[in-house]
Amino acid sequence: MTQSPQGPDDKDRVDAEFAAMMEGLDFDTSSLDDPLTAAGGHSAGSADQAQAQDPSTPAPIAIVATPVATAKALAGVIRLAMAAKEDPLALPTGSATIDADSGALAVGPLTEADAHRLAGLVSIGLQRQGVVLFWRQGDRMTATRYRSGERMDDVPPAFVLGALDSRVEDLLLGAESVAEAENVYDPAELSRTEAVKWIATGRKRKR
Repeated sequence: MTQSPQGPDDKDRVDAEFAAMMEGLDFDTSSLDDPLTAAGGHSAGSADQAQAQDPSTPAPIAIVATPVATAKALAGVIRLAMAAKEDPLALPTGSATIDADSGALAVGPLTEADAHRLAGLVSIGLQRQGVVLFWRQGDRMTATRYRSGERMDDVPPAFVLGALDSRVEDLLLGAESVAEAENVYDPAELSRTEAVKWIATGRKRKR
């Protein structure tokens, strides 16, 4: 996708519009409040090294569950979070956003380290809103809370999954693949101006 060049004035305007939008957004987090305040969890191992040593290791999958209404709006949020970090490589390769029946998901066939990079980036864009990162490779599955770019605590995956959209579990267990999703968006393909527009137009899902 071709991006239009922007001057300093355009950049300042986009930053101001984005700040105003994010301050006023009212994402519905009612379906996430209970599991996100749960304590518990377990420490993560080094699945990335195991995959490098054994090519037969199943491909990993990362899913960041968010309260954002649409995948399109989430793509815009992530794109502006990339701009805030001033790092064009902040988004791990293969990351995308898709819709779920409730909320939107950031997904990708990512290593464990890249999965946490993605979750941190998403939570930077959502500021005070909490998100949950799920990561699975083979028989190993983890769930970790993120808020404002900071890693919080690990939570039992089974406990959190019970309160989220069934699509999260279907993707984690391989019952559904990202390739089957209808609306898949790559945040890296957006310009900053497009990202602001996508957030504005994607705040509520069309019925």
